[in-house]
Amino acid sequence: MNLSTAVQQLEISISDCKAICQVLDIAVADNSISNESFLKVKAFIAACKEKSVSIAEGIQELLNLKSEAQTQQQVMGNRFNLNEFFQQRIGVDSQQLNPGSYHFDLYQLLLKSESISQVGYALFREAFLRQTQDLIMNGVGESEIHQNQTVGGFDNVFGDIEAEFERNFLGTSVNWGKGEHPILAASKQASLPSAEKTNTSQSPSQKK
Repeated sequence: MNLSTAVQQLEISISDCKAICQVLDIAVADNSISNESFLKVKAFIAACKEKSVSIAEGIQELLNLKSEAQTQQQVMGNRFNLNEFFQQRIGVDSQQLNPGSYHFDLYQLLLKSESISQVGYALFREAFLRQTQDLIMNGVGESEIHQNQTVGGFDNVFGDIEAEFERNFLGTSVNWGKGEHPILAASKQASLPSAEKTNTSQSPSQKK
């Protein structure tokens, strides 16, 4: 569809149409877009009207979402791509393998491993959720915790985290006991020598 025809139907300017196409990654060839792309532009405009925002504001919002997604992807890392992995390890494009060849059979085996991983991931999630629910509802015996080396080290780790939290966030240690806070007790004890010196200096006058 020619852009001139598209903007007439959409009732927007050429510049706005091109800006929308750019943010939606729509290719413009020979000043035209496909019918499918036209529907995407139309849906974008409808979304802007529904949210009561201008086209420029809608474009900016979409750009912000894209930026956030890119930042999150950089933090979490790129997703695993089996084709790229195969080409990196074997040096052969998996899309250009001859059926019956060794590399073709090897790639088919890797495809099976991908399916096994998906099933394993689903089983792991279910088992994790069910076991966590069981621990929350029914608890765990003390002997079971000590037998599990991973869980058994939790007390030490938790103690370190708690101490770090108190130092950096609270600025002091929390007194969980019933007695006076150690810092207050120490400050009172530190003030005792000065009191003793005052009493000592006053003692001659008292003798007189």
